[in-house]
Amino acid sequence: MVVALVALAAAGGVWLYQQQAMETLRLQVSRELAQGQQQLRGAQEREAQAQLRGQALERELALVSARQNETQSQQAALSSMYEALTRNETQRVLAETEQTLAFASQQLQLAGNVDAALVGLNAIDQKLAALNRPELITLRKSIGHDIDQLKTQPYLDVVGIATRLDTLVAGVDKLPLAIDGYRDPKAKAGAPAPTNALQRFGGELWHEFRQLIQIRRIDKPDAMLLTPNEAFFLRENIKLRLLDARTALLMRNEAAFRSDLKAAGDYLKQYFDSSAPAVRNALASLDTLSRESLALKLPDLSASLSAVRQGRLATERAKP
Repeated sequence: MVVALVALAAAGGVWLYQQQAMETLRLQVSRELAQGQQQLRGAQEREAQAQLRGQALERELALVSARQNETQSQQAALSSMYEALTRNETQRVLAETEQTLAFASQQLQLAGNVDAALVGLNAIDQKLAALNRPELITLRKSIGHDIDQLKTQPYLDVVGIATRLDTLVAGVDKLPLAIDGYRDPKAKAGAPAPTNALQRFGGELWHEFRQLIQIRRIDKPDAMLLTPNEAFFLRENIKLRLLDARTALLMRNEAAFRSDLKAAGDYLKQYFDSSAPAVRNALASLDTLSRESLALKLPDLSASLSAVRQGRLATERAKP
């Protein structure tokens, strides 16, 4: 009993000690939690202040950027005004003249468009006349010489020739082939109509018998062997030849132009019905077009371009 009481007392003492330790630990944890919450609130306050400072910095940065953009815009406007005020009118006219001359030279060399080149040169001459500067006399003489040369050039109706080629292309599908007359022979007119059933039967029998063997004179054996598919591709080949001729016309390639027209005419003569009016008209048009001369020697504008460039260099050197 004594030992039991001593053990019970010892257990009670241990329990009391543990309770005190737990209470002490609880108090310590509570103090640490309170301190941590206080630190957390301090950190949140500091973070809020930092966010406010960041927003203020962003507003200041946006204001600085806006002022910088405004300053750049003002600087660009001032630069543009300064350039506009300091630009010499003669230099501006010479720059426009050089661009127009380059365009007119391209029209002459690439497309042979004499009318466009004349329009450009006349516009340049009017501008130079309105400017009335003595240093531009040489340039005006050179441009006047080029205008006189272009006015004496022979005229080539490119648009008219191209239109006639387009008309031929559109009419190829309607041209009759040489074999069409043999596929659909016309009935002979003036034959007496049968009067009774026996004569009708005899006439039909004789007609069918005659269809078994037919003897015809064929002057174009190759044309008689054309199938419908081959006839379609033949017409398409003629169209391609005529379109190639139009391309050669725009490029001033006289050899290719004549070659394509000759090939189209050979196809018409070989495979189409030459007795048909439409075919005869097409052949006549091809013959007329093949006699057109495309090899026109057009003058270049190198002298005027050289004169305007020298004028620009002289004006830039004379600028203070």
